[in-house]
Amino acid sequence: MLRTSCPDVQILGDAGSVAAARELINNIKPDIIFLDINLSDGSAFDLLQLLENDRQKNKFDLRIIFTTASNQFAIQAFRISAIDYLLKPILSSELIEAVKKAKHLKKVEGADNQYRVLLDNVSKKDEEKKICLSTLNEMRICSVNEIIRCEAEHNYTTFHFTNNKPLMVSKTIKEYEEMLKDQGFERIHQSHLINISHVKALVKREGGFVKMKDDTEIPIARRKKEAILAKLKHL
Repeated sequence: MLRTSCPDVQILGDAGSVAAARELINNIKPDIIFLDINLSDGSAFDLLQLLENDRQKNKFDLRIIFTTASNQFAIQAFRISAIDYLLKPILSSELIEAVKKAKHLKKVEGADNQYRVLLDNVSKKDEEKKICLSTLNEMRICSVNEIIRCEAEHNYTTFHFTNNKPLMVSKTIKEYEEMLKDQGFERIHQSHLINISHVKALVKREGGFVKMKDDTEIPIARRKKEAILAKLKHL
């Protein structure tokens, strides 16, 4: 599929184990690595931990595209770390897009930190998780707990933080709703995704809205009221 769909990609080698892959990658220092979750003597995360150490010593870049059948835990970790993955069976169109993204990330400042964030997110508790937010020119890494709210602007999403300036990202709010729904975030309105832990008050007048810690007032969609009330009662 690589030969037919991505003719500019030259295949330099392949390996089936953590040990063999580590040796091969350190020797040839490829631009892109296609990595399965399960290897014969360990996992992709075992290899990634070793490669992070090697990368610091030998000064080479990592550009990994993960491949997986259906590991939901891994997929969530990839999404929040802004790391590309391909679901099996792999589609040619998705392969082409993944290679295109990998090429672009070579130019993005801070993109090399993605893998450290991924390893941290796999090993840490939910309240310590970090997210990679990618713009055209930079990859900003922040704690999920620092996000107060996200606001939709057409096909873009603006993030508002407790201690940083807002950041607009070229992904829809629906994508971030999927990423953050297990991290205490709730889509309370078509245009608003909020961090429940940053709600300062619930105001029942004018149809109902929440007041956030940055003093913004976010309307609650009628169909969401009962769910939001239930969640706030457990804070």
